Amino acid sequence: MALIFGSPKKQGSFREDVKTDHRLTLAKDMYMAGKIKIVTTETIPGREIQSAFGLIVCRSYVFDNAFHGLMAQAVDVNADAIIGYRESVAFHPEGDKYYSCYGTAVRMKKPK
Repeated sequence: MALIFGSPKKQGSFREDVKTDHRLTLAKDMYMAGKIKIVTTETIPGREIQSAFGLIVCRSYVFDNAFHGLMAQAVDVNADAIIGYRESVAFHPEGDKYYSCYGTAVRMKKPK
């Protein structure tokens, strides 16, 4: 569908996206405690990857929700790190920003 006169109006306010759920709070707490590692590189120095769960993506109109949502997805698949982390922002004609955070969820081997 071509959008000649702008995008259609959103059904709800983007403020609905601001609501945080229990998963986001738990993921934020785990990240702040250092239980989930996030790096932009393909490896974590001094650690070996045990298994990879694949690409995970989270999008939101609020950056914190996109970032912590990504961590919540990693926790859901039992990952303890995200490698190759990237983020991007899209600007909509109405002025809203739409954040995307993505990376590869992995499980690291225990340090020796």
